[in-house]
Amino acid sequence: MLCGAFGQIVVGWLVEHIRSHVLFVVVAAMQFVGVLWAAYATGPLLLVALAFTMATVYGQLTVNDLVIARYTADAWRGRVYAVRYFLTFMVSGISASMIALLYGRGGFDLILGTTAVIALGFLIAVFAIALVAERVEETRVPQSAPAE
Repeated sequence: MLCGAFGQIVVGWLVEHIRSHVLFVVVAAMQFVGVLWAAYATGPLLLVALAFTMATVYGQLTVNDLVIARYTADAWRGRVYAVRYFLTFMVSGISASMIALLYGRGGFDLILGTTAVIALGFLIAVFAIALVAERVEETRVPQSAPAE
């Protein structure tokens, strides 16, 4: 919990200094690196890698909510949050069963390797979202009109 709280505090501070969609990519990349690191680490270094990963997971939750709030139209925001929470709870339920299945077939190495592949897919999706958000930001910049 301490690592998660630290991640949320750091991301909360960074949100004031970095555009949210850019921060989303940075946090997703750090999350992928953390999971990949944990997949190859052993002993005490594994605990450090997992603590880093947990900090990025909780930081990602914070920036995820911010990106939804910033780039979703007011009329759709409640629906988008509902879908997000539905998918989160659905995946959480499935993941508990998948962890048990993967552990039985290959132990923690298989679990962390699979998690790294999922984190890479997440990173690619977040990068695509950031590209779309960047286009939205470009259209929000007021264009100067020629003087008459």
